[in-house]
Amino acid sequence: SSHLGEINWITVVLGVAALVGAAFAGWTIWRVANAPTPAAPETPEGPGIADTQTVEAVLATVKQLINDGQPSAAETVLSKAVRQFPSDQDLKLSYGDLLMSWQRWAEAYDQYLAAIELGPVPAPVQFSAGTLASMTDRPALAAAHFTTAMRLDPGEPNYPMYLASAQLKLNQTSEAKASLAIAARMAPDRAQVWGMLAQIALTENKLEIAAQHIAKARAIQPAAPVWLLMDARIEKRRGRPERALDLLHTLPQQEMDLPDTMRLLAECYGMLGRPAEAASRYVDAAERRPDDADLAFEAALWLDRAGEGDGALAWANRAADRGHPRARAWIEAQTGATEPDAAEGP
Repeated sequence: SSHLGEINWITVVLGVAALVGAAFAGWTIWRVANAPTPAAPETPEGPGIADTQTVEAVLATVKQLINDGQPSAAETVLSKAVRQFPSDQDLKLSYGDLLMSWQRWAEAYDQYLAAIELGPVPAPVQFSAGTLASMTDRPALAAAHFTTAMRLDPGEPNYPMYLASAQLKLNQTSEAKASLAIAARMAPDRAQVWGMLAQIALTENKLEIAAQHIAKARAIQPAAPVWLLMDARIEKRRGRPERALDLLHTLPQQEMDLPDTMRLLAECYGMLGRPAEAASRYVDAAERRPDDADLAFEAALWLDRAGEGDGALAWANRAADRGHPRARAWIEAQTGATEPDAAEGP
């Protein structure tokens, strides 16, 4: 839906690396502070839990194999231990951590879920599971884990903030705003909270509220391009394309060339009746990135809007040569509109 399209930026705002890092660090810190207690060894009647010495020996071996550049062997050791002791939470979570470090999100989630099903776990483990569910595009599961983490540790602002991101993916806007309000009370210095609130207000076309929220985010992180870009988007929606352009022109060139930025920049020029400037920007960006088919095609479209048909066809051909899926059909439509069909008789 269009609503979901407008909130896809949330993954960028929260950051995959930060998201996984927070989850990984949360469980690792908890495990260090809460060493596994001795438990009954496996019995012939069924699976059991590994004793402390066994867990420590397995994890030490895994660490050494990874340090020696043998990740496959490390995984073999840990997966064998998990199968040998299928009721051991610590081994399952360690295996989940290992898979998470390799960005094998779905497999890591399976290990975390299996560990959670064995019995109570602390809030960081639920947060990690929610994070992994988010990475595998299962927002309902993510929301359930984040909600549990909040119940276990009501004072951690990350939990309602990440819960809000899952709720937005589920189109639960009111619930997301409530979660972000909780996060804002706990951590008013979190720019991400205000940025997410600004995006919700923008989606609801509450532009004054959006402007107030994004001003808070930018005051906290004035150098962050993501907030500047959202500020420009709000200004454009408010009918202030000149102000939006002023903001965009302060970005570094590599940020200016990103697809979302270029699109917003061009739309602002279009609102001002200056399509030639939008075309010029796209041409410059396409020349800096000659293998980018999307930039070449956008250059063609804006050149066409500016009345520069020959240039538009040249750039469309370049886009087609680089595999753009729409470029060839666009060229045929343009040329077919101006050439008579010689095959037809009188």
